[in-house]
Amino acid sequence: MPKLTIHSAGKESDVNVPEGTLLIDAVRSNGFEIYAPCGGKGKCGKCKVYVRDEGHVTSCLYTIDKNVEVVLPEPAEAKILSAQYEYSRVLPLSPGRSSRLSDSPFGVAIDIGTTTLAFYFIRLTTGSLLETRTVLNPQAKYGADVISRINYCITVPEGLNTLQSELIDSINMQLAHFTESPDIKQNDIVKISICGNTTMLHILLGKNPQPLAFVPFTPVFTEEKILRASELNLHCNPRGEVKVLPSLSAYIGADIVAGIASLAPVPAHKNYLFIDVGTNGEIALVTEDRIWCCATAAGPAFEGANIEHGIGALQGAINFFHGPGDLNIIGDTRPIGICGSGLIDVVAYMLRAGNLGTDGYIEENFVVVASGISATGADIYISPKDIREIQLAKSAIATGINILLMRAGLTANDIDALYLAGGFGNYIRKESAEAIGLIPSGLSQKVVPVGNTSGTGAILAIRSVHFDRVTEEIRSRMISFDLSEDENFALQFAINMEFPERSGI
Repeated sequence: MPKLTIHSAGKESDVNVPEGTLLIDAVRSNGFEIYAPCGGKGKCGKCKVYVRDEGHVTSCLYTIDKNVEVVLPEPAEAKILSAQYEYSRVLPLSPGRSSRLSDSPFGVAIDIGTTTLAFYFIRLTTGSLLETRTVLNPQAKYGADVISRINYCITVPEGLNTLQSELIDSINMQLAHFTESPDIKQNDIVKISICGNTTMLHILLGKNPQPLAFVPFTPVFTEEKILRASELNLHCNPRGEVKVLPSLSAYIGADIVAGIASLAPVPAHKNYLFIDVGTNGEIALVTEDRIWCCATAAGPAFEGANIEHGIGALQGAINFFHGPGDLNIIGDTRPIGICGSGLIDVVAYMLRAGNLGTDGYIEENFVVVASGISATGADIYISPKDIREIQLAKSAIATGINILLMRAGLTANDIDALYLAGGFGNYIRKESAEAIGLIPSGLSQKVVPVGNTSGTGAILAIRSVHFDRVTEEIRSRMISFDLSEDENFALQFAINMEFPERSGI
């Protein structure tokens, strides 16, 4: 019988299970729990677990046919999955005409992030989410943020074609993985929906992104685009529908429009903030009649870039830190670096412990993990340069929040909830975010992490044509403006560079 190795809460258990057992059943029958709000029917996709050497899988659809090593979500991660399910919009299954192109139709929802690409494979006859896969955006080698990618398109001959080809090749690689199953043919993939920021969508469609980098920041397009798969040379049914979801402006993309549209907030949340903290920090203040939006140049620090020992939320990343020896590492292995949520924790600890001044000054590198413990054989530390990168990133986000509140005539006390979206927003500890001044004082108790809402929006667009109406209603209420043109911007940014006064260990 295959051996199942289960990692949970820092402990390891080995059990033998009959071949053909569903992973969720094997885990639960051995005393562990996996969150599955749809009852294990494959519809919600919340029972994802990490399988070594394979990535994240949907456990209620994963059949054990070999030795498997699985890492169960931490309690905080399980809470995020629960919140994401609770606050996600529910629409009737209605995938549209393209589902008639095959007797066994499938769809793929894609979230094109600046750093990461997320793929969601869906059976259109039932709406079941079969598999979720994430890969690094292959364009990263040409620059960590959208401005550097745009610059590459401008300055390098055939630069746009190169970046577009990188994306198309990466998508086709994942489509090929999905059709490795003998039950799924290439022509069975009949619908693809795509979310992403405005720059990524321009590059995907081969549209010149240069106007996005210069005043007046006018996109070539913001409306929804419907294409045939053959037009993008995608390896699926050539007549299949490719739906590129609508954006609002140069820096408020489809990821934000669809992300907000994917939410179903509780009625008590009249005024709420929606923040996607990534390489580009997009912020929206949702009120009953308007949605005020802005984008901030947060930079890639919170995704590990420009930080000496920073990495993405990968296996081996320190994603929780409450002091020396009190930390968590993704994948329950030896650490190789620090991801965004871990960085926020470390800085919050340094403030509490007096290792860091409110002005950002530190006397020497702060060692997070000593060389004898790390997987690299070297100290993992935070440097003075790292602190400055974090100051710039957190000030950008905090300034965007403050100016949105001013525009709407509200204060932080008027906010009923703060929805944190995106990969980084998933795992950030709200107390640490408030401690370093990333979010206003008093809002940490109102934080609701809602996962990858851009991905959720893309999934809803695959499952139901009714999502089109929802996104257009949301889009009609959105007002976007350039932060740098606000008269309060420079002063607010300077003030928010400071860290709050420490409160002690």
